[in-house]
Amino acid sequence: MTAHPATTRGFSLPELAIVLAVTALIAGLGVSAYKTYVVRAEIAQGIAFAAHAEDQVTKSFGRYGEPPADGEAAGLSPAMQDGGPHSDSIGVVDGRIDLHFGSEADNAIAGRTLSLTPFETVDGEVLWICGNRIPGPGLKPLGFANGARQAVQVVTQIEPRYLPSTCR
Repeated sequence: MTAHPATTRGFSLPELAIVLAVTALIAGLGVSAYKTYVVRAEIAQGIAFAAHAEDQVTKSFGRYGEPPADGEAAGLSPAMQDGGPHSDSIGVVDGRIDLHFGSEADNAIAGRTLSLTPFETVDGEVLWICGNRIPGPGLKPLGFANGARQAVQVVTQIEPRYLPSTCR
């Protein structure tokens, strides 16, 4: 009669530790990716909400030849300047639109500002630059061609990983 080797069932302690570590790593990556997705969605909502303000600034520039000094000069209603779902205010400063994210936004962006800055082409077309994106060649701050007040681009303090690709 030959002896059969003992069979074991289940995992050994080192195998179980490895499985748990890999599971925790995958879960951590998933949570991080989801948080980034949620914050980007909140920023995208703010940018979409500001589209009306962009139109108003562009129209005001077309009428008067200079960027509007503030939201009222741009023709924004007080309700529009109060902000959207995650932003507590939308301000206009010399044509630049500042989205200030309020307490309802994710902690990663709450209390921070994202600016949408208008630039003009040689042909007088208005192009909007979001966040920290560098304007392309030939673009000048809105108001430059007329020697009027000019929109000034402001660097955002929002982490680049949260910004849409159009804002980095």
